[in-house]
Amino acid sequence: MRKLLLTLLVGANCMAMASSLDMSNLYCKKVQLTSATTLADVQANCTLKSQKEKSGMYQVEFTNDATGKTVTCNFPTNQPTAALNSCK
Repeated sequence: MRKLLLTLLVGANCMAMASSLDMSNLYCKKVQLTSATTLADVQANCTLKSQKEKSGMYQVEFTNDATGKTVTCNFPTNQPTAALNSCK
């Protein structure tokens, strides 16, 4: 029972770490993205891969210019003034 519990805890910890994103290293062109970044900012500055409604949020997928990796950010609506909600 202890081994199973330990395995589950370690697995959950790894998943939490894998899904987190260092917001201090999130850039499009030379613009750092923060919680104050709007959808219009992302659309104007990022190399977009896709944009879609998903699970009640507006989801934008783009390339992080600082790392070259794909990032997915969520906004509450598809309005240009919508502020960044979360990224992974």
